Amino acid sequence: MSANGTRSIIWANGEDVFCIAKVGLILDLEEKCKCGIATVMGRLEGGAWHLNDVRETIRLGLIGGGMTPEKAMVAVKRHVDETPLGVHVLLAYEIVKAAIFGVPDDPVGKESPAEAKGTGSSTTTDASDAPK
Repeated sequence: MSANGTRSIIWANGEDVFCIAKVGLILDLEEKCKCGIATVMGRLEGGAWHLNDVRETIRLGLIGGGMTPEKAMVAVKRHVDETPLGVHVLLAYEIVKAAIFGVPDDPVGKESPAEAKGTGSSTTTDASDAPK
């Protein structure tokens, strides 16, 4: 299990690294979603998600994975805001799950998320066929 919660995931923007397993990012997510991270995960899993549960998890995950805040916002505006939200729920769920439980088959404590750009778990979401 990964202590850093970093995931490389193929989605509508291509393959990107996501990580919200940093205290500051979790606090930002909780503020934007007006609830704790476990509640965000439960809402994503149970189908009772809110807009920011999906949108902000992806945006902050991209930032935590090493993307600049500006590029992360552009990716979210292009691939989340302008498409049906439901196709991005699984992506948001996987990002939150990695932060809470870690990532299987990733060595613990080897590299920080920024250094681990090519490591960790890789997943493809249903949205991977969406146009860029």
